[in-house]
Amino acid sequence: MRSQPSQFSPLSSRALEQLAELDRNNRSAGADLRMEAYRIVKDQPDLRRWLEESDRLAQELRGSRRLRRRRRLGILRWTEGPLRGLPYFEPLVYPTSFGPEYRVKPLMDELEYIIIPGRIEDGRWRPAKDELIFDEARAIAMMKAGTLYRLTCREGAVPGCIRRRLDNDKRSHTTELRFDTVEFMGWAVVFRANFKKK
Repeated sequence: MRSQPSQFSPLSSRALEQLAELDRNNRSAGADLRMEAYRIVKDQPDLRRWLEESDRLAQELRGSRRLRRRRRLGILRWTEGPLRGLPYFEPLVYPTSFGPEYRVKPLMDELEYIIIPGRIEDGRWRPAKDELIFDEARAIAMMKAGTLYRLTCREGAVPGCIRRRLDNDKRSHTTELRFDTVEFMGWAVVFRANFKKK
């Protein structure tokens, strides 16, 4: 069901507004909003079916087992098309002087959105920071976590990879994985373009 709010009755539209508010006010990982959400749609069979299908997708769609635990329940999701499984309502965002041109990008394992502050430079959008964390990088590349991680294991496969040791113990293998924004953005744009052609 991909119906727009304007196609619902006034009563359903009010329920949709309440579901949007519930969603946007409860964005913590793994939140279970089912009790409140199903109370909102109790007299709306179409919305209840949509909510049930959304929860089924959240529980069944593939993804990293560790990250799937971060999926929220009790929110409306796209049930078909390229956004299948992602939340129907995008998070509210507000431009700042640091990142006046934000982007809302999908995290495919969590079936969630991440907000990336950015700006326009030389006619192209780029994140506002000089280094991207792993979640931001995989959202920009529209990859699942395992796919990007496997690529970073091959030397030079992902430009801009930065590995930093998290402690001073030379025997430790604990490192932080980040990406140089400029180098990674160039690669991600080319990667996505080639992926779409296949």
